[in-house]
Amino acid sequence: MRINESLSALLTLLMEQSWHPESKMVSRKRLELVEIKNYLDEHYMEKIVLDDLAERYYINKYYLTKIFKETYGSTINGYIIAKRITRAKQLLRFTDMTVDEIGNAVGMGDANYFSRTFRKVEGISPREYRKQW
Repeated sequence: MRINESLSALLTLLMEQSWHPESKMVSRKRLELVEIKNYLDEHYMEKIVLDDLAERYYINKYYLTKIFKETYGSTINGYIIAKRITRAKQLLRFTDMTVDEIGNAVGMGDANYFSRTFRKVEGISPREYRKQW
């Protein structure tokens, strides 16, 4: 009886998974998302255009933005900005680079844009942040 019960539970589990072919599609898309996230992690300092990203990974840009937000809780642009600001904070703390140089190093070429974005995210300017450390 116990063997029968275990076998029945195992067969039920196998049938549940085999009856949902879209789950394979979802997992494949999630794996592509990991590749996309890794690409963003490596190339955040470059100019990244959503159309180019979608074309590179053969995925619809609207679907990409939707599943990226569902998976990581942030838009692609928000993720890139967070990555850039995190790196900028490291450079502000541990280097003597100027704010302009740091802006360029993290992919925000315009110093004013970098300062505005940094202030928006952190609540203080890059110079004030550096003084705290």
